[in-house]
Amino acid sequence: MKTIQAELPERLYQEIQALVQGGWFPDEGELLREALRRYLDAHRPDLMEDFIRSDVEWGLSGAN
Repeated sequence: MKTIQAELPERLYQEIQALVQGGWFPDEGELLREALRRYLDAHRPDLMEDFIRSDVEWGLSGAN
């Protein structure tokens, strides 16, 4: 497993702490992993479309 460091706004950190202390998640790491999984699941088609569009634009610009 990889470790990622990130700076968070204080308000967001307080919300994370409240969810952990409320028993919704066992720790901060588990909450962040779940949040990232859900974000990627929800945005994967958009992200893939952006990657494909960038590749096509790059390929077309190289053909000139």
